[in-house]
Amino acid sequence: MNFSEAFSPFNGSEVTQFHEVEGNSRAWTVTILSFLLFLAYYVLGQLRYHRQNAPTRKQLLPPIYPHFFPLVGNSFSFILDNANFLRRATTYAGQLTSSRIRVFGQDFYLFEDRETVRHLWKSASLSSPIDFYVHVLRYFFGMHERALKTYKSDNSGPFARPFPGSNVTQKNRVDYLTHEGFKRAFTGPGLGPKTTRYVNLLEQRLESLPLTTQWTEMPDLLQFFRMVHGAALLEVVFGPALSKVNPGFLHDIWVFDDSVALLARLVPSFLFPEPYRVRKRLHNQLKRWYVYARNTFHESCIYEDGDGDPYWGSELIRYQQRMYLQADDYDDDALAAADLALVWGTLGNAIPTTMLSVYHVFRDPSLLARVRQTLKDSFGDRPVSEIDANELILDPLLSSIQAETLRLYVNVCVMVSSPHTNVSLGRWWMPKGAVGLVSSGITHMDQNFWNTKDGAHPVGSFWADRFINDPRDPSSGPVSSNVQDHSIRYNTKIDGKPSFSLQGLEASWMPYGGGNAICPGRLLAKRVTLFTIALMANKFDIEISNVPLKSGSIKFGMGVDKPKKPIPFRIRKRVCYHV
Repeated sequence: MNFSEAFSPFNGSEVTQFHEVEGNSRAWTVTILSFLLFLAYYVLGQLRYHRQNAPTRKQLLPPIYPHFFPLVGNSFSFILDNANFLRRATTYAGQLTSSRIRVFGQDFYLFEDRETVRHLWKSASLSSPIDFYVHVLRYFFGMHERALKTYKSDNSGPFARPFPGSNVTQKNRVDYLTHEGFKRAFTGPGLGPKTTRYVNLLEQRLESLPLTTQWTEMPDLLQFFRMVHGAALLEVVFGPALSKVNPGFLHDIWVFDDSVALLARLVPSFLFPEPYRVRKRLHNQLKRWYVYARNTFHESCIYEDGDGDPYWGSELIRYQQRMYLQADDYDDDALAAADLALVWGTLGNAIPTTMLSVYHVFRDPSLLARVRQTLKDSFGDRPVSEIDANELILDPLLSSIQAETLRLYVNVCVMVSSPHTNVSLGRWWMPKGAVGLVSSGITHMDQNFWNTKDGAHPVGSFWADRFINDPRDPSSGPVSSNVQDHSIRYNTKIDGKPSFSLQGLEASWMPYGGGNAICPGRLLAKRVTLFTIALMANKFDIEISNVPLKSGSIKFGMGVDKPKKPIPFRIRKRVCYHV
């Protein structure tokens, strides 16, 4: 023992224990102080949130939704519990509202109250979805950064006349080129020919199935629609050569569809490599198709309808081959990413929503009987392929079935941004360059808005007549009688018969988004669904498993969630039917 140890009032172990206690005490003090600081930050955030939600005549930024940690913000709730978190963040005192959330240091503006959404859809400065394009093309569809730079540099907008102050050359106006191509293909001269080709191709594929008047058991209704109806729709836009050159393309698209939610959540490839592998495989298949089509197509191949052809499929694809490849740093790799986005956008929502519409028709024998009767009353013995699409889409029952399916199952998150100016949205405003999000899945389930017939048809259930206005029934129509909204007007036919209308619902029913950036494929999608219902109801009997349909939420914000489990069914040709 040394001198200091001998005469010290504390031995070595006691000194060590003292320092440990002192260290633990400091750690606890820091922990408690940190907790109190974070708690104070959260409480102040709550007070500020409630104060900004109070009635006022001032125009404000949407309030920041409270969170504990300044830098992290609402990140974990947004990523791990997206659907429930967005509902909480856009509801105040039982009503839809708007708010601001913070995700890893970036603010996102959530808009859900109807008055704000109406202003948003009317704003021309929010018409460009270029930020959305960049995000999904990079993370979902794998476009390289060189081409994305062209997108990010395009501040000219989606209209023929560029936004003031823009000096983007015409060949690099990818926003306008995309918007114009889609508009002509899906709402202009290409719509009619595509509809006709879909009906004819689907009839051919249905006739080629090994089905008789005896029951045939099938394992999954969704898979049936993916491979039969999906093949018809794929050929309508992209032609038969794509699948001829790549026999596994359609299968790979659905594998990609099943895994796209992982790409959306930025899950790295070393954890889940399959989404990245199938995406690369699809890129290569598309580029293989380009080589084949370029070597075989000539103008005389274009069909008599002026739109389709056997190699490129439609004028839209020929247009994209001409226009996109002129843009700076745009090559076949970039084009393959853009075309993958188009394939997925064409099939990914239209096919499952069509399947779900048919599912509900055949699950309810009384509804199936009504569908068959309305087709007979309206079109007699006319073959479905000879029915004018403009007549079919006027049928109130079929239109209501499709609208209700979209309301119940489609969850899309629309991204908006104004690159040049601040945007006034009534009570709220959004700064230029900020990113806004509008979720259809939240407003589609607003119990305060939708008509439930006094609870007989809850918002979470399918009701085929929800969108039908019957002059003889004052309690009919899609909107609850408690909603005082003078913008909603119902079209009542002169003959006093029930009618279908979406007028006034643009801020509450938005499976296709809204405003100038509304999905251009919505008109073709409706025709696909209605003609499919007509064909399936006329040609087949289908009995579907009684197992309740349950959908997941992993794709919340990206379209239609697929059923969690297969839907077994059996099918047979009708002995007597009118086609």
